[in-house]
Amino acid sequence: MSKAEYIQETGKMYEEMKEWRRLNPEASFDEIAEKVGEKRRLVNGKFLKELVEQEGVGKCLENTKCPKCEEGKMHYKGMKEKTVVHREGDANLGRGRHDCTHCDYTLYPLDEKLKLGAHQMTPKMVSQAVRTAVEVPSYRRAADLFSELTQVSVSKSTLHRMSVEHGAEADKERTEEAKKMVQVPQKEDEVTSREVPEPDSPMMNVSSDGCLVHIIGEGWKEVKTVAVSAVERAVDEDTGEIEVKLSKHSYQAGLWEAKVFANYFWAESCRRGLEKATWLTSVNDGAHWIWSIVVMCFMQCVQILDWWHAVQYLWTIAGVAFKDDDVRARAWVDAQKRLLSLSQLRLVMHNIRLLFPRGQELPESVRKSVFFLFHNRWRMRYREFRAAGCPIGSGSVESACKLVVQQRMKQSGMRWSREGAQSMLALRSLLLSDRWDVVEASLTT
Repeated sequence: MSKAEYIQETGKMYEEMKEWRRLNPEASFDEIAEKVGEKRRLVNGKFLKELVEQEGVGKCLENTKCPKCEEGKMHYKGMKEKTVVHREGDANLGRGRHDCTHCDYTLYPLDEKLKLGAHQMTPKMVSQAVRTAVEVPSYRRAADLFSELTQVSVSKSTLHRMSVEHGAEADKERTEEAKKMVQVPQKEDEVTSREVPEPDSPMMNVSSDGCLVHIIGEGWKEVKTVAVSAVERAVDEDTGEIEVKLSKHSYQAGLWEAKVFANYFWAESCRRGLEKATWLTSVNDGAHWIWSIVVMCFMQCVQILDWWHAVQYLWTIAGVAFKDDDVRARAWVDAQKRLLSLSQLRLVMHNIRLLFPRGQELPESVRKSVFFLFHNRWRMRYREFRAAGCPIGSGSVESACKLVVQQRMKQSGMRWSREGAQSMLALRSLLLSDRWDVVEASLTT
C-alpha cells in the first residue's frame, strides 16, 4: 500500500462513515464509535501489512544449518500467507517458509523477527485473552468479554485451548524451579552458592491451607495453597497496641500430595527471601501435613494456631454443653476467648472440665476438641504473639483459597480435567502474585 493508496483508503472510509451517519441520524455515540472502529480496523490491517513487509518478508535461509537438529539444511519452500490478528487490525502477511532436509522443523524468519507465535493473534493479544480467561470465572463469558472489548473474535474452545497450553507451560516452569531448589548436586564441584533475595519486610509470614475442586473421573480433590506475605506493623496512637497487616502476597496452588507440595512451599518461600527475614511467622489451622512442612522448612519460625480455628473448637464444646441455649453458649465462649487472648489456656481447660461431670466419659466431639487445644497449646500464646506484633489469623491463606481457587474454579456445576485445573492454578498463582510478566515473556520466546 503506497502513501497515495493509504490516503485513498482513509478518504473512502471518511465518505462511507459520513453517508452511514446521514442514514442513521438517531445513532448513539457508542454506535457511531463502534462503526468507526470496524472501518478503522479494515484500513489499519492493510497499513500494518505494508509496514511489516516494508523491510521484506524474511531473509532466505537456503542451505543454512537447521537450528533444531543441527544436521540438516534449511530449504526454501516458497511463500505462505498468515493472517495476524491484533485489535488495531488484521494483517494478511506473506512469509518465506523454510523446511529442514533432515527433521520436521519448519521456520518462518519473518515470524521470528516479529516475535509471532503459533496462534493467529499476536503474543500480546494472546496474553490479554488468556488473562481474561483467568480472571473471568467462565470460558464462555471470558470469550464474550474479550471479543466485546477488543473487537477481536475468539471462541470459547479457542480460549480454553490457549489457556491450557500456556498454563501447562507455566506449570512446567514452576515445577522445574521447585525441583531445582531441592535437587542435590551430583558432584561436589557442582555446588554453588544461591543468591538469596531480600524480603519485603523484616517480618514475613508463610501460611498454607487446602480446599476442594471437582476433577472429572476423580471426584473432589484437594488443592494445596501456600501464601507468602509481608507483615506490616504500626503502633495505634490511641491504644498503644501494635496493629498488624499482611500485604504483598504471593501464592502457589496446585493438585499436589503433601510431600510434593513441600517443594513448591520451599521454592516460593525462597523466592520471597524468607531465609533472610529477621522474624518469620507461620499461622495455620491444625492440619498435621501443614505443620510438618513448616517444621521441615523453617524450624525456627514462630508457629501460631489460627485464632478463629481455636475459637471454632470452643464453639463445638459450648454447643454440646449448652445445646439449644445460644445465650449461655455465647456468654461462655466470649469468656473463654478473653482468657485465650491472655494466654490463659490452663483456665480455659479448667472451665471446660467444669461443664462435664467427673467420672463420665466426655462426648467424642468434646474429647477431640480438648485434645486439639492441648496438642496446640504452645501455638496459642496469643498475648505474647500480639505483643510482638505477630499475626494471629490465617486470613491471608484462607482468602488465597477463595481468591486463587474458589472464585474461578468452584462455580456452580464446574468440573475440571486434571490438566485443565493444574494449568488454571498455575496461571492464577502468577496473576494474583503480580507476576503475569512471566506469562508474557514465555509468549515471545
